[in-house]
Amino acid sequence: MSICPSRPAIPFAFATIALSGSVDAERLRRGRERLALLGTHIDDEIDATAQWRYFAGDDGQRLTSLHRALASEADVVLFARGGYGLSRLLDRIDWSDVAASRKVFCGYSDVTAFSLAALARANYVTFAGPVTAGEFAQTENDDARNFAERHFVALLSSDRYVYPTATSDVDHGNGAVRGTLWGTNLAMITHLVGTPFMPQIDDGILLLEDIGEAPYRVERMFWQLKHAGILDRQRAIILGSFTDCEPAAGMRYPYSLVEAIETLCEIAPCPVLTGFPFGHIPAKVTLPMGAPAEIAISGTQYTLSVRDYFSR
Repeated sequence: MSICPSRPAIPFAFATIALSGSVDAERLRRGRERLALLGTHIDDEIDATAQWRYFAGDDGQRLTSLHRALASEADVVLFARGGYGLSRLLDRIDWSDVAASRKVFCGYSDVTAFSLAALARANYVTFAGPVTAGEFAQTENDDARNFAERHFVALLSSDRYVYPTATSDVDHGNGAVRGTLWGTNLAMITHLVGTPFMPQIDDGILLLEDIGEAPYRVERMFWQLKHAGILDRQRAIILGSFTDCEPAAGMRYPYSLVEAIETLCEIAPCPVLTGFPFGHIPAKVTLPMGAPAEIAISGTQYTLSVRDYFSR
């Protein structure tokens, strides 16, 4: 049985943390201003000017960002951005403290490592969704930002959520699939295979997405999940966006993403559903990682719903 965060009170009380790459100060400022429209953004838990190598401060500074958020009055802790860096911290985080906080943690990309480790080490539900210096800061596409905000607020304001019906490339007939929702970033999932930070999810609904990976690398990661026995334990696989995952120019055989997904369909013993609005895209939904989920399938169309992701 998963440990769930407390349902946050409205208006939300936000904190922002940075455990991965360095943060653009202007985007962080815009994100904070936008969050102020949704609730109270309490004391900032990060120094926007902090940088060590690629990261938002050295490992100790980034851990301090997390510890301050755990001790704060915030009920929703947003990651500033993804990038890279959480892997360096996983064995230094007290996951029982994370679960005991009952706070909502939300982010994506590199934050997948945090979500997987929270499930593996404390069976704690976290959320894959928008980040402060990302979706909340974007000014280029108001419709996409509003889409992300709307689904974020709606999910955190309810105990059950039904996502917009999506259309897959493959017809899987009619039926329903139930399981534990988890994922999301393919590279981070394969990165943690064989470590104590990889949860063992049986009867899962595995959601996958990625960015900037050549199709042959995407397929290679699919095969790693197959050989590790992970695909065989899933009830369904949902594919979000694979952004900028195109073959490099000048390749003798430009292996395509379509071919990589065809291979996944061949080696996965369960439905593979494409076209879900999540990934490195501006208009994304928010997903509770580790929550019970159901997929209603009707031909090429399917509807995902989740429930029981807050403690009672």
